[in-house]
This record gives sequence, C-alpha cells and structure tokens, in this order.
Amino acid sequence: MPFAYLDDLTLLEVQRTAINLGFADEGQLDALNAGIPPAFVAVAMQGGNAQAKLMTLTARMNATRVLMSGEVPLTRWLHNAILLAGGVPEEMVFRKALERASVDGSAPPASTAEGAAESDQDLDVAALPAGPGGLEIVIEEDDTLDVGFLHEGSAASRSVAKLLVHRHFNGTPSMLAGNRPDLGKGTGWMLAPRLLVTNHHVVNARIPRLEPPASPQDFELQGRSILVQFDFHKASSVIAATRSVACVANDRTLDFALLRLPDDAPDRPPLRLRPTPITKPQERALQERVNVLQHPNGDPMRLGFRNNFVVIGTEDKLSYLTDTAGGSSGSPICDDAWFVAALHRGWLTIPDGPVKVWGKEISQENYGTPVGQILQHLAANHPDLRAEIDAGQAALGDT
Repeated sequence: MPFAYLDDLTLLEVQRTAINLGFADEGQLDALNAGIPPAFVAVAMQGGNAQAKLMTLTARMNATRVLMSGEVPLTRWLHNAILLAGGVPEEMVFRKALERASVDGSAPPASTAEGAAESDQDLDVAALPAGPGGLEIVIEEDDTLDVGFLHEGSAASRSVAKLLVHRHFNGTPSMLAGNRPDLGKGTGWMLAPRLLVTNHHVVNARIPRLEPPASPQDFELQGRSILVQFDFHKASSVIAATRSVACVANDRTLDFALLRLPDDAPDRPPLRLRPTPITKPQERALQERVNVLQHPNGDPMRLGFRNNFVVIGTEDKLSYLTDTAGGSSGSPICDDAWFVAALHRGWLTIPDGPVKVWGKEISQENYGTPVGQILQHLAANHPDLRAEIDAGQAALGDT
C-alpha cells in the first residue's frame, strides 16, 4: 500500500474546502506554501490553473513522508491553511486533517525560528543522545528467524486492541456533523488480566498545540468509556469488543495510562514483559530490531518489522526506525521473542541527522517509554497495581 498521510475522502475534503475559501488564488497559494522548500513545490505543483496546482501539490504532499531537510510538507501546509482560515468554521477541516496527518496524533515541533514556545516534545528531541558518524549497516550474520516467530507473533496480536476515545469537553460528549461521535484513535495491549495499557495522550485525546489538555473531569470521562476492539485484523474480522470502566493510573511525563476492563471483557492474556531494557549505544552499528503490532490510522492491525532497527536503547529511552502512523500510539514495542520492551509514544527528529540506512537518508525516528520505567513508577505510586501486574506475569509461567 503506497504511503499516504490522509485517506482519499479526507484529502478531497481539504482540497474542496481550500478552493471554496479562495485559497487557490495565486497570491494565496504562495502563502499556503510558505516554509515549504521551493524546489519541492516547483516539481510537485502542476496544472494549467490555480485549482489544479492546489490539487496536484496537496496530493503529492500527502504521499511524501518527509523531505531530506526533515520537513513534513503536508503538516506545514495544513498549519498555514489554519492560519489563513482565520477562525471561520471551515478552519476545523484543516485542524482535523492535521490531527490525522500527524504521526500518532502529534503535530511536528514548530521551529524556534518562528518564535514558537519550547514544548515537552522539543525537550525530548534535545535530550536524545547524539553521537558523531552515520548509521551505515554492515550485517555479517544470518538474520533469518525460526518460523515460531510468526506463530508467537500471531498469538501476541490477540492481546493488542484498537482504541476509540469519545472526546468530551466540559463534561459533554463531542459530536461531529451527522451526529457522529468525535473520536480519537489509538492502540493498547494487555499488561495484566483486565488491565490494558496505552498512552496518556491517547486517553487525553487532544490536538497538541491546538487544543488545551483535557480537564481532569473530561479525562476521567474519556478513560472510563473507551471502546476496545480486539481481533480487528481485516475489514471482515469478527471483532471482540468491550469498553474500559476506569483509567486507574496515568502519567503524562512517561506518557502511559492503565485502563481497567470489565469482568466480562474478552479473556486475553497479558503480553510478556522484557525483564531488562534493550541496550544499544548510538555509535554501535545497527543490529537490534523491534516489532510493532499497531492500528495505524485506526485501520486493521499491521505489523511493523521491516527496517526496524533500534537507534538508541537505554533504561530511559528506546528509539527505532519501524514505521508507524497516527493511531499507532500505545503499541507494544516487542523484541524478536515477543517480549514487550517499550510503549510506543511518538516520533522525534534525529539530532545531527539525517542518517543513512541502506543508502537512504532518514531524518526521523520513533520512540517509546521502556516498560521498566512504567513498572518503577507504579511500584512507587500504585503498589497494588504493580503487584497485580507481577502476579499476571508470574501466572504466564514458561508457556
């Protein structure tokens, strides 16, 4: 499937709205394209009139993951469209598209050159360990796997679920046109019997930089009514569904949240937790790999396992090159034995990048919170939940 940030219907709505607002005028096109490398615009924007130019450019941007400069052209364009819309109702079309287009529902950090305030994610980028040299790969060993890898991965997938979070504002459920619920998307997985883990920002269900965090009341309401869908592997899948009854623990810094499932929820075993972190200094050649079971864009489950090299592995952070997309937040980051090493949370720009992998320059990497950090936090703040998780892991035995 070709890469695309937005599905066809969403892209068409963005294009139609921009044209209706007069953004296809030559002068407005220049403003929309501000900050996007002119060379890219010159190649991508084709057509005999301004409307055709807008449509060809947005279509090309939708299929362009990232430029060599590290710029994501579609998200830059959508930010510009939001500013030009200037508070008219149609502005929400661009805001919704930006939420979907951004990896894991998180817009790229704004450049400090534009006067943007430093954010938590900006600090994460600065804190990521950096070292000299590239990441050229020299593999001098057999990297095939026992076929049991497939069977065990299939079993693990049964404990991973798509999450749909009904957004609330001031205690009221948010609805879209046609009386459709306003839903945030994510992924979660079983950490213990009746305990599912995902990201804090999945439960929060707000657009970073564009919306304030959910109030404690709204966060609680959202956390106790999340639709949890197991077995969504293809469009025709028979889904085993349930709803959370409470968010029993969360931490914004570590970006995790624990959801309690009801007693009649589908019986799914917890995933095994890796007892030690994956260790990978940046200066060492790429070798370690991870595997990500995820629901990108709320679609049927996909497995990210190609070019899935670990870039940095420490007790505090795990970063990797596995592909993800919006809706992948909360996915388990597994080693080749399907032990969970980390909770996927987002992406970062690689410091001193781009780096080279298989001859290609890559400017961004995904990252997650190591499970050891989450367990330590629970031991200090929720010892009963930590004991529940330990008991669930012990019950798995050696099977």
